Amino acid sequence: MKKHLLLISTLAITLINAQNNENLHREFQRQNEENNKKFETYISKTFGNNRNAETQKKIEELRTNLAGFSGDVPNFYQTNDQNQIYNNNVDALTTAGGVTGLSAAFNGEGIKYTVFDGGRIYETHPVFDNATNRITNKEAATNAYSSHATGVASIIGGRAQGLSQSDSNGNVVATGNTKGIAINSTMDSYRFATTTLPGNTATSTVFSKILIAQPKLSNHSYGTNPGWSYNTVADGYPYTGWYWGGNYYPGATVADGEIYDLMGTYYTSDQNYDQIVYNNPSYIIVKSAGNYYGYGPGYSGTTTNAYYYGSAGYTAFPAGATLTANCQSGADCIGYGSLAKNIIVVGATDIIATNNYRYNTSADVVRSDYSNAGPRDDGGIKPDIAAPGTDIWMASTADTTTGSASWQIGSGTSMSAPQVTGIIGLWSQIHKSLFSDLDLNAASAKTLMVHSALEAGPIGPDPQFGWGYIDAKRGAEILVGKSNNSIIFDNETLTNGVVNERTVKASGSEPLKVTISWTDPEYVVSSNYWSDLYNNRVSRLINDLDVRIIDTTTNTTYYPWKLDANNPTNPATKADNTVDNVEQIVFDTPVAGREYKIVVSNKGTLVNNAGTSATQDYSIIITGYSEVLGTKEAAASTSNIIIAPTLTKDNVKVLKAPKKSVFNVYDMTGKRIQGGTINADEASVDLSSYSNGVYILEVKTEKETISKRVIKE
Repeated sequence: MKKHLLLISTLAITLINAQNNENLHREFQRQNEENNKKFETYISKTFGNNRNAETQKKIEELRTNLAGFSGDVPNFYQTNDQNQIYNNNVDALTTAGGVTGLSAAFNGEGIKYTVFDGGRIYETHPVFDNATNRITNKEAATNAYSSHATGVASIIGGRAQGLSQSDSNGNVVATGNTKGIAINSTMDSYRFATTTLPGNTATSTVFSKILIAQPKLSNHSYGTNPGWSYNTVADGYPYTGWYWGGNYYPGATVADGEIYDLMGTYYTSDQNYDQIVYNNPSYIIVKSAGNYYGYGPGYSGTTTNAYYYGSAGYTAFPAGATLTANCQSGADCIGYGSLAKNIIVVGATDIIATNNYRYNTSADVVRSDYSNAGPRDDGGIKPDIAAPGTDIWMASTADTTTGSASWQIGSGTSMSAPQVTGIIGLWSQIHKSLFSDLDLNAASAKTLMVHSALEAGPIGPDPQFGWGYIDAKRGAEILVGKSNNSIIFDNETLTNGVVNERTVKASGSEPLKVTISWTDPEYVVSSNYWSDLYNNRVSRLINDLDVRIIDTTTNTTYYPWKLDANNPTNPATKADNTVDNVEQIVFDTPVAGREYKIVVSNKGTLVNNAGTSATQDYSIIITGYSEVLGTKEAAASTSNIIIAPTLTKDNVKVLKAPKKSVFNVYDMTGKRIQGGTINADEASVDLSSYSNGVYILEVKTEKETISKRVIKE
């Protein structure tokens, strides 16, 4: 019992209030009120007090889409606009027998997506009529339908609809199909704008809506542009030209003027997303990277020399000021809110039109010229993944409260993000079918996506494609490999002061490859905008986990990929990574039959988001081995035993434990409150009668003892 008391006493201080979403609700409301005060000042300076009905309508629309401020400059949420299915190998999942080891077709049955977008999805559109109640709008009917939201939803799960496009003479110039990825799924629809939801009296920001919706998987095809944007008088601006979304401080001379921006900056919105996922680790967020690459001076197709700055009234930049376009160097133009550690951010590529629309080599993948590039200012890899985003056929609607059934061809990271969302939903469906209805969590989904990604751009991760090009089929194959024990794909726990390690024998027929990821506590940002945030290279990681491969014959250590924050367009190197909560090692030439040790450890002290000592869960995938020879782990095992979910309202399942295994449940005082014998491949431990909090579920076999922390909410 002393061993359990030691483990439990360590956790007791740190995890009792791990799921306090009510505190988050209050924090998001505080942020909303603070932004509204700054917005009122901005409105007063910009529009004065004499406002007609049209002006007031515009003000209210700006208010609902307010994302935050770069100093005193407001930034607003903006939407980020059948061959892509072949590009991503989705058809292998949606066709029975398309993946070896899976006899069924997977089309999203039982999977619910949540879409946060510019307006309501047009639920009666024909692309959603293959079943009843496929779309549920959660916003009041006074909110307009959105062509953007409807298009995004059809990419996730619209049914097939063959279409053609004609020129002015009636000649067919293009054909396509609006078929989405998960055609039998359902979706809930919310606006990303700050609105009053039905039944509520107070307004809710997108962050509060997430807590209300409690989704498992959501798509967010919107973002901020704190760099250059092009606006016209027709848009309500005083001049037509380029407007700077950051700050400018004039100097004694033009050359002394200082220009700042929040592109690449981990900011309050990123902190919010990370906190939500850390508190709700089973929740997966997919977000677009944005479409502002190259905007600003010299942008193709514009000839204006009019450049303005300021939060209100707007002032022309002085002649001779040094002004550069977004991503001038090929990096650093992702807006805040798409730089969080615990979410999946998606860049856009052109459609692969060769090889029967199939990926063949990395040269097939071409970044769409508008797709924003990372990394985060500390060098953290963003975007996380790339997918097709240009010339995507999809559904549309009139942007009114009545709506209509129409069609469109769209381009943008708004189109690439829902493909990733759709694929992760299918992976979750496959996972549920293979592992007794268990969901993928956020860390597992990211690990699977990164490990299965196809190479794009230079070898290794980069600031334009992230970890590569998403491959639905390879992800499904890894899930099958997990089920038949040919691939290691586990959720494990790292304890302070204890190294988790295992030894494997390399197959030699493929690279020895290891990927880990974890949901990291949010980094609390400074309130000093420019001195502490602008181009700050300090790591935004809280818990810095490390993975290594060690050759047991030569004692050589192999390191994970990393980017150089100061030179992010340089090829990735292999060294100690201190900024990413994804680490991957690819050892291309392991010796067949040689033993390699895989070690997971951490720097410093692991903490939770209250700042107190804690364990850290992580997900790991290993491929390229022929045999597992041994383990030395604190709270994980290479056995097949699965304890999940670790966040529950009632039951926790123990899967694949040997018969006659014994389980025990301990509360945070170390008291044993339940126990029993496991006599089947699947056992259910009922926690429904216990109060909310943290418990330890222990499983003992003849060979080992496994302990897992479980949160009862």
